[in-house]
Amino acid sequence: MSNYRVFISYSHEDRELVDKIVSLLENIGLCPMWDRDFAYGSGFHDQIKTFIAQAHVFLPVITEASSRRGWVHQEIGYAMALNVPVLPLATGVLPGEMIQGLQAVQFDGNIEELKDLLTEEVFDNLVNQYSETKYALHQCADLTEDRALMMTAYAEKVLALRSFAYVRQKGALSSFNIPDKVTTHPVWKLRYGKRDRGPFHCRVQRGERLALEKHARTAGCKLIIDPYISYDLFGVEARIVRLETLLKFLVSMPNDKVQVAINSRMNIEESVTIVGDWFHAQSVSSTMGHGYRQTIFTCHAPSMQIKIELFDQEFEELLQNLGWNAGSSRNEAVNLIRSIIDDLNNI
Repeated sequence: MSNYRVFISYSHEDRELVDKIVSLLENIGLCPMWDRDFAYGSGFHDQIKTFIAQAHVFLPVITEASSRRGWVHQEIGYAMALNVPVLPLATGVLPGEMIQGLQAVQFDGNIEELKDLLTEEVFDNLVNQYSETKYALHQCADLTEDRALMMTAYAEKVLALRSFAYVRQKGALSSFNIPDKVTTHPVWKLRYGKRDRGPFHCRVQRGERLALEKHARTAGCKLIIDPYISYDLFGVEARIVRLETLLKFLVSMPNDKVQVAINSRMNIEESVTIVGDWFHAQSVSSTMGHGYRQTIFTCHAPSMQIKIELFDQEFEELLQNLGWNAGSSRNEAVNLIRSIIDDLNNI
């Protein structure tokens, strides 16, 4: 069983009961989330929506106190609209409206009884029912700049929840070939050659790099790249700068925090980013000189595991074809990129 995130909604009158439910969930390896985790100074209702959207399971605690309030129906409706599995815990008679259509776990308030009802198998079965990608809702970023802004927002939302997540990325040279320097630094002009992209484009690209790097440096990353892409529209110097920027990132990372595989046959339109099991972004269109377009984002946690497994399977197959192992792949990639840069400097 994965470390599923379970968002608990409850009435504060039931706090003593909920404390026990939280301990129970933690004891079976789950990650309970509740209003104790909310950030000070942020909107309460907005945070509830964020936590529901990022959860594998939404668990409303239905008691006499909570059923008197309309918010429980609203939150259940919101979770159902996002295809987030809902598992009500109910004491007493279930109220009407949406809850009547759900299979609730009913108990008399005795936490010992609940231990036999809330098991790993219950959560595994519930999440697996929503594991297909057809259940995921998506947002679309049409332009390169929109993509960068949304990538940054999604990554920073996870950071705001006080979590760092493993980064998986496939496509070109990854987000880590984007400079981390301020946008007035000369490296940006070199990166784009004669095709000046303007300060806004550079700023949002840098934001993407920095946000993903915060996750990668703490939790680690796995990259599938193609260092042989020529970037003809920008020129040889721009290609060298991009390779050098990526090289600096790889060298600066601890060896146990980064793995790299090479795929020299990648379609230029290919780009996949997965941050933990928090969100997935995939670009379905790209043109050289304009970047990725039509990038589809989802944070539907129950369907994320399939995407992770497919990425990891492709990564392992590429390593086998290269004759590399995961532990030394960073060093192998560094040597390859240095060799390509040396060849380009000798042209």
